[in-house]
Amino acid sequence: MDKCLQQFLQHIQQDPDLPSSHREAWERDLRHFFAFLQEKSRGAWPEVTSEDCQAYFEHLHHQNLSLRHLEQQRDALREFFSFLEEQGAVKHNPVAALPLPGEDGTPSQVLSQTELQALLSGLRATGPDYMDELLEQFYHHLGAERGLAPLTLESYAHDLQDFREFLRSRQRESWEEASLEDFQHYLTLLQSRGLSARSRARRLSALRQFFRFLQREERLPANPVELLDSPRLPLKLPKVLNEQEVEALLNAVDPSTPQGQRDAALLEVLYATGLRVSELVGLTIKQVDLRRGVVRPLGKGHKERLVPMVAQAVEKLRVYLQEGRPQLLKGKDSPFVFVNQRGGGLTRMGFWKILQRYARLAGLGHLSPHTLRHSFATHLLGRGANLRVLQLLLGHADLATTQIYTHLDAERLKSAHKKAHPRS
Repeated sequence: MDKCLQQFLQHIQQDPDLPSSHREAWERDLRHFFAFLQEKSRGAWPEVTSEDCQAYFEHLHHQNLSLRHLEQQRDALREFFSFLEEQGAVKHNPVAALPLPGEDGTPSQVLSQTELQALLSGLRATGPDYMDELLEQFYHHLGAERGLAPLTLESYAHDLQDFREFLRSRQRESWEEASLEDFQHYLTLLQSRGLSARSRARRLSALRQFFRFLQREERLPANPVELLDSPRLPLKLPKVLNEQEVEALLNAVDPSTPQGQRDAALLEVLYATGLRVSELVGLTIKQVDLRRGVVRPLGKGHKERLVPMVAQAVEKLRVYLQEGRPQLLKGKDSPFVFVNQRGGGLTRMGFWKILQRYARLAGLGHLSPHTLRHSFATHLLGRGANLRVLQLLLGHADLATTQIYTHLDAERLKSAHKKAHPRS
């Protein structure tokens, strides 16, 4: 069992697009679950039943963990058992449809801001319960009002809970007691743990957003985080493929099988549209219009955008939808465009595994799931695409995010400079 667990942890370590906070949280949660199974004398993963998983979450529930924390642990187990399914180590995922204690399956009742304020007014202004309540309010704000993706919410929750435990170790009983010195000590602690400047900057960003929220809600008179400077980050340019390498990658697929038709459509659509991997695997049939040759992905903040496809991608997708997909579904029904061999929706890790296989066949070595997205953006910019248009296609909220691709196309910049400069 430990060998399978180590393989999964090594697998997620190789995914550079998975936030480090997720890797840390998943490893902690899975090791805790593994220890629980050992106490129940389970000697192999196929022996683990839905009842075992239900007993585990009942055990966690009795420790007074919030429903959000239980949901995060369930997500970790679902990813792990999906990995075991793909590896053939288990026949089914015992966590796939597992309800949580206190989760009755009905839509959650969301309080209005007025109702929430009235409810919290009766709570005492200090203490661990009150601190957790404010965290829950912030998570609600991020999810319901700002529409952040679940993975982003998990990242915020992990980072803020870590700081929450740090404050507890310093006998702080309210967020108002957190001083500038506390934040400075915390950043020093993160550095001593070996966290990179980028990871520390992400933690600081989460704290800055949370304390700004507390200040807006009039829970704090001042925000000490604003006095801190973010760690200086080196400019990290994304890896891109040239056009010949992309061609080699796309040609490495054998479209003579249902899986091959799916993989050909996957890679062609990704390079044609520049979608995020989460948008690609989450694409539904209703979001595809083959007649017009467009897709309508749901991006960050639940914002939908219209992205056109080139003719080759439309044709590969048409063949897959008409031939390969029905064979993979085997009579099942799924709203997702891209499905795995069991007819379920393809996961990010499933796509990563597919990409690595074809990267090796094309002689390209290790590729990040976002490499084709970066290549799409760089190639469009190199062929004269407007930066503003590229921003809309990529779904970037800020043009500054898109501008990093200008650093990747030195030849285009030199050419533009030569044409425009009066002394060239």
